[in-house]
Amino acid sequence: MLKFFIVNLILLISVSNLKAQILILYTDNDSYGKVGKEKIFTLAEGQPAFANFFDLKVPSHFFIITPKGERQKLTLLRKKLYDPWFNTPRIAYEIKILPKEAGDYFLCIEGDDTLTLNGTLKKSYAKTLFHVQKETSWDRFCGFPLEIKPLTRPYGLKKGVLFRGQVLYESKPLKEIEIIVERLRFKLNPSELPKDSNEEINVPLFLKKLKTDNQGFFYTNFEEEGWWVITAKFPRGIKLYGNKQYPYELQTHLWIFVFP
Repeated sequence: MLKFFIVNLILLISVSNLKAQILILYTDNDSYGKVGKEKIFTLAEGQPAFANFFDLKVPSHFFIITPKGERQKLTLLRKKLYDPWFNTPRIAYEIKILPKEAGDYFLCIEGDDTLTLNGTLKKSYAKTLFHVQKETSWDRFCGFPLEIKPLTRPYGLKKGVLFRGQVLYESKPLKEIEIIVERLRFKLNPSELPKDSNEEINVPLFLKKLKTDNQGFFYTNFEEEGWWVITAKFPRGIKLYGNKQYPYELQTHLWIFVFP
């Protein structure tokens, strides 16, 4: 057991040096709903491409935007999410939604400042669209300072589809911002991660990276079915946290479900 723990810790550190943990937002199936039928979303934190999860602090703000544009606070219910890396449950949260009208809803989550394993202080924002029977405003904003605007409808997507979006900071396009695209996984044997010719973990197989153009636009695709996340990261200098200064970064995530 001790050897298993040490090996996984070494693997986790090597992965974490390349990819910090992010907010995770998903359901057990797709992003569709029906009026009067409860839908349950899970909110967690971790490294989705590697099925690695961490304990999540209660976010600063969490709300839903209705098809009419009304902002309503969400209720978070604590739950456990299994982490296969260390064979242990992690703190996550359940969000139950009972839609009263048809249309497109946006779940909006604002995280608190969090110190990551790679020594970066980050503040995360996450959103996903909940489609209930009728298409309405699927490109609506949550109002985050850093946000991804979908320019392709973010539901009804099949694997291989080309997706277009734009990254904005305080409503202005951000050029040459790094974008990371990854698929959420729940089962992954850490000791069987694919290696490159140098016997190092082949991280690029799990994480796609690209940059926005001069107007903040980007294109990507999704090779497999399931939940995917598009992440934009924006360095914001240095910030004091717990009497120590750290590199500070804003992250914003758009979660999308992809059909076979």
